[in-house]
Amino acid sequence: MKQHNRKSIRLKGYDYTQVGRYFVTIVTRGRLHLFGNIVDGKMKLNAFGKIAANELAHTLKLRDNVSLGAFMIMPDHVHFVIHIDQQPVQKEYTAEEFERRAGAVAGKHINKPGSLGAIVRGYKGAVTRQVLDKINEKSDPPDNQLAEIHKVLKNAKTIWVRNYNDAIIKSQRHYDNVTKYINDNPKKWDEQLKAKLKLE
Repeated sequence: MKQHNRKSIRLKGYDYTQVGRYFVTIVTRGRLHLFGNIVDGKMKLNAFGKIAANELAHTLKLRDNVSLGAFMIMPDHVHFVIHIDQQPVQKEYTAEEFERRAGAVAGKHINKPGSLGAIVRGYKGAVTRQVLDKINEKSDPPDNQLAEIHKVLKNAKTIWVRNYNDAIIKSQRHYDNVTKYINDNPKKWDEQLKAKLKLE
C-alpha cells in the first residue's frame, strides 16, 4: 500500500510549545469569500465571520498560557498573532504511544499539547464545525449574499486549506511591522480591488 507523506512547513527542529510570538495565516478552501466583505476599507463580518472572530476569543478562554495580539478576519483568510506566554509541561510518550497518536503519518508530525499547531488545529476545527452546522441547517441562508457559499459548502468536510502559514516573531520591530500589516489588511484589499476595477 502506497504511503503518502505529508510535508511539514514548520521550522525543522523548532519547539512550537516554547514561549514566543507567532504570526499565523489560515486560508479558506478555494479562497472562498466566506467571512464577509470589505466596505470602504473596513471588514464587514457576516454570520460566518462572526463565528471566526468569536472562536478566537474563545481560544483564550480555553488556554490560560496564551494571549492574542493583532488579528483580522478577512473575506478569505484569517490573520492573527498568538502569544505563548508560558510553555506547557509536556508528557513523555513511548515510541508505541507516538505511533498510536499519529496514525497514518507514523509519528512524524505530532502536534504537542499546547503547541502552536495544536492551537491552530483546535481553532480550525471549531470554526469548521460551527460554520458547517449553520450551512447544513434546514433553514434558508441568512441572506442572499451567503446563498452561493451554502451551495459550495453544503457537502464539504472542511472550510480551510490544509495546514497554515506561520512566522516566528523574533524582535519588537518585526512584531510592530506584523501588527501594522494585519491592521492595514482591509484597507490594502480595498485599494487593490479598486485599482483592479479601474483597469477593467
